[in-house]
Amino acid sequence: MKMITLAFVAVLLLCSNATAAIKIDNHQAKNMDDVMSLGVIYINHNFATEQEAEVAIENDADQHGAKYYHSILMREPGSNGNLHVSADIYR
Repeated sequence: MKMITLAFVAVLLLCSNATAAIKIDNHQAKNMDDVMSLGVIYINHNFATEQEAEVAIENDADQHGAKYYHSILMREPGSNGNLHVSADIYR
């Protein structure tokens, strides 16, 4: 009985861990099948660093149920160097 309880708790812990969306590179994104595409997400906040933008894109991809994302960082003209981001998201 003790082993069954421990096994059950272990399974619950493994299942409850949320996995974050995984960033993929250009080559991997080209090989993704259109059936797997969930679309494109855009974040119009200004970010000072690429790391802040990547965290925001990853969080947004997770909220949309994506397993993978391919980020595109864009500098808007006249934005004083701030970043506006978009990303392709995939199942």
